[in-house]
Amino acid sequence: MTPRMSTLVTTVAAAVLVGLVAVAPASGATLPGRAAASTDDATATTTVNGYRNVGYYGGWQATGAAHATLKRLFVDTGAAQNITHLNYAFGNIAGSQDALDAARKKGVQGLDGVKPYTCFISDAAAGATGQTDAGQTDAAGDASSDFVRAYSAADAVLGVADQSATKQPLAGNFNQLRELKRLYPDLKITISLGGWSWSKSFSKAVATAEGRAALASSCIDLYIKGNLPVIDGRGGKGAAAGIFDGIDLDWEWPGAPDWAQETGNTVDPAGDRANFLAFVKELRTQLDALSAQNGDDYQLSAFLPASPTVIEAGGWNAPELFRYLDYGNLQGYDLWGSWSTETGHQANIVGDPNNNGDLGLDTIVASYRDAGVDPAQLNIGVPAYGQGWKDAANKPWTAGTGIGQQTWDQLKARHLQVSQEYTADGRFNATWGYDAKTREFWSFDDPFAVSQKTKWAIGQGLGGMDYWELSGDIAGNLSAAGATVMRSADHGPVAGNPALLCRNTPHSAAKAWNGQTTYRKGDLAYLDGKVYEALWFAKGDLPGADTKGPWQTFTACGIDPSTVQQWAADRVYDHGDKVVYKGRTYTAQWWTRGDVPGADRNTPWR
Repeated sequence: MTPRMSTLVTTVAAAVLVGLVAVAPASGATLPGRAAASTDDATATTTVNGYRNVGYYGGWQATGAAHATLKRLFVDTGAAQNITHLNYAFGNIAGSQDALDAARKKGVQGLDGVKPYTCFISDAAAGATGQTDAGQTDAAGDASSDFVRAYSAADAVLGVADQSATKQPLAGNFNQLRELKRLYPDLKITISLGGWSWSKSFSKAVATAEGRAALASSCIDLYIKGNLPVIDGRGGKGAAAGIFDGIDLDWEWPGAPDWAQETGNTVDPAGDRANFLAFVKELRTQLDALSAQNGDDYQLSAFLPASPTVIEAGGWNAPELFRYLDYGNLQGYDLWGSWSTETGHQANIVGDPNNNGDLGLDTIVASYRDAGVDPAQLNIGVPAYGQGWKDAANKPWTAGTGIGQQTWDQLKARHLQVSQEYTADGRFNATWGYDAKTREFWSFDDPFAVSQKTKWAIGQGLGGMDYWELSGDIAGNLSAAGATVMRSADHGPVAGNPALLCRNTPHSAAKAWNGQTTYRKGDLAYLDGKVYEALWFAKGDLPGADTKGPWQTFTACGIDPSTVQQWAADRVYDHGDKVVYKGRTYTAQWWTRGDVPGADRNTPWR
């Protein structure tokens, strides 16, 4: 167990928190990266130097106050260089037959054929059954955000406006996710089911073996196979196929007491724990069966609680659970919050027995690791927001009145006085900020805190970091801080491939292709795992779509263009150029484009 705190506080005044340089902790405080062998039996995935860097994205944020479209997050900024997994939040689970019938009578779309306690997508807000309580989410959905809303060219990942429903069955965020995978084919995208507002029906859905099988099948059919309902002309069979690489379970919280539940949640304190484990096993079995059919690997993850009571109630730290999960994202935030009349740390590393029941990242990780969970299957959660109090002193664990949350982007623009807390032996513990004019105290993570937490996580043998939620950090400051530490550490414990495809390309001039960009001869752009070179003026011409068009294949992403490349039908070759085709090397005898090597005696290839 780590030594308890005797804090040292370093105070820094900064107009903008990005790039904040804090006074270094005492010697020995920075933990070195730990070398670890890759786990051979793990599902191959995308990593940053053997670590996961997972970002959650709330689909509703694209039209929210921050206008956090996927284009802003992954194209207009550098965040795509650092995120290995994108968890799209959230998917809902249907309620009772009565609730579904009531919603259908009110004209809710997306519920045709939906059975109770299965995955679905509808166009109904909460309260579709006629009730307006927070827990009335039996038929709630956000089809508009998910796949109905048309994107303008300016907001679209590829700079191409969505067409009418008769010409384009898939629009909304799902289509933006599909476009994002064209830029970054190695990005793993999963659908996150539940969340705080949509965990109402989990308990009844998994109460029987038949129910568990039906729920798993419906989720796979809807999200993995992409068989969407038809809403406002969008959707249909296979419309979203190939977008999601797996499922993330965010059931909050099986078997837990009322204080840990959203209003209206169904809970079975006696049965939820066993039923949850059985459902995860069933879902893993069905995903593996589909994988055996089509050869694709599907990932299964979960959002993991921090509270010892909630962990025990749901059996979240049972080693058997992690036989079926690829990894879990630990709730590393909201350990304390503005619901209290006392300021404090919402995301501290070291638990303090004098405050908040000794809860810290160290005690949370220990509750999983000591139960037998492989630490490489755990990621540490980072908040992209702060918890705030007014009428407060510039000190944690003192009186204050809670004022809710602000995003990292809002906080970094506030000219806060930033303090870093260290333990008696010089190890980083937590960050907070103070506004002396308004007497506001804010508990949050800045890039310095994330870098220190990532070093700590690596020292604990953990598999990576995760961030809730990306729209609070438009520029990707936090995920960049974590990824920077990962790249400089010894190779991590997660089996998989580096996040290289079209991201960290050696061709610095290559940018993500965009339909609104004007390209001239010699310009480079990447798409679908390849770097393309413009042969002449191009705007709106899709690379790879026409073997006689303005684009030629330059190289596969991540491949040095000086090596002998695979033959490409769209590339112009001159005398002496070499290519590989069907395992054989050919040399061009004269200018050629589109002539297949070895096709006939008159071929320009020797």
